[in-house]
Amino acid sequence: MPIASFLQVFVMLFFPILVMEVVKRNKLAGMVGPVILCYALGLIVGNLPNSPVNIKLSQDVAEGCVPLAISLMLLSTRFMAWLKYAKQTAKSFALAVVAVLVSSFAVSAYFHLQEMGVQDVWKLSGMMVGVYTGGTPNLAAIGTALGISNEVFIVLNACDLMLSALYLILLLSVAQKVALKFLPSFVPKEKHDRDETFHYQRVERMATKRTLARSWTLAFLLSALILGVSIGFSILIDGKITAPSVILAVTTLSIGASFIKKVRFLPRTYEFGEYFLLVFCLGIGSISNYTEMLQASPNVLLYVTCVFTGTLSIHFLLSWIFRIDADTTLITSVAGIFGPAFIGPVASVLKNKDIVVSGLTTGLVGYAIANYLGLGMAHLFHFVFP
Repeated sequence: MPIASFLQVFVMLFFPILVMEVVKRNKLAGMVGPVILCYALGLIVGNLPNSPVNIKLSQDVAEGCVPLAISLMLLSTRFMAWLKYAKQTAKSFALAVVAVLVSSFAVSAYFHLQEMGVQDVWKLSGMMVGVYTGGTPNLAAIGTALGISNEVFIVLNACDLMLSALYLILLLSVAQKVALKFLPSFVPKEKHDRDETFHYQRVERMATKRTLARSWTLAFLLSALILGVSIGFSILIDGKITAPSVILAVTTLSIGASFIKKVRFLPRTYEFGEYFLLVFCLGIGSISNYTEMLQASPNVLLYVTCVFTGTLSIHFLLSWIFRIDADTTLITSVAGIFGPAFIGPVASVLKNKDIVVSGLTTGLVGYAIANYLGLGMAHLFHFVFP
């Protein structure tokens, strides 16, 4: 490998680690977030005059990180706990999924029929379902599987981040008061069996650098094995390596591995998966073109805004119809829109600890099912509107 290529790979792998540390120690960096910081560096370096970035190498590294990130983030999923202890949460999350499916299909159909200037709207419909059922990892995975352009992906994610930030402000301020105007109050039920939750938290607290290194090594080897098997599956089914087959196989095998208790209790595999997601963000930013992004922005921003507001409106309407309480509606909305990372802060604002466990698990379940739903929506829309 040439020295320049080696240095590029080294920077792509090292910089996200630096970003994660800075975010932990600096409040301003924490407010901006590691995803935006990695995107920003990639965009700046990639758009410099005579940029040193090897575009093919950046793309290969970025695309290779997506299935690894998905696998690592799914290894700690606890499906059975979610199904057993969170009937109300499961119902509300199901309504949230229905909401994003309806909103994405309806908005995409309108933009397609009215020729609103959004290219490959069938691909965007699947990516919107993915990001508002799971999160950015699913947006990346579905975009990679469908072959979306890097510029459109960056704009799509930037629009989502902007709208999500506005929604987060509402969640942390007046959302609960507004929701209680038309939704019932949360009623605590019997205490759940949280032995597994407490055990997992204890494992996390007791993790030393040595045990963490061992955990991440085992998790990486398992995810690499899952990726290898998934590539083999893709070749067997399609005769070649295809992104949709690989992503779906990785998702399925990783969920299956999460049913093994020793795998599920490996500490901080979710955090390790986030690292690979940041490598992807850095790489995809470095191969994106400012000019094409700016040309795509206005129409894509309008599209994402319509899907986003439609998803929230339909979800809250369905919660009102099915009498889902305000706190459960809000926490499942957070699980779908933001993922597990924001469950704790929002639950704290709601002053409701009882919804944390089911909310966290719901967020992980969202990551798990989003790839299926997103790719399914994209192909359904392409079938209906060829």
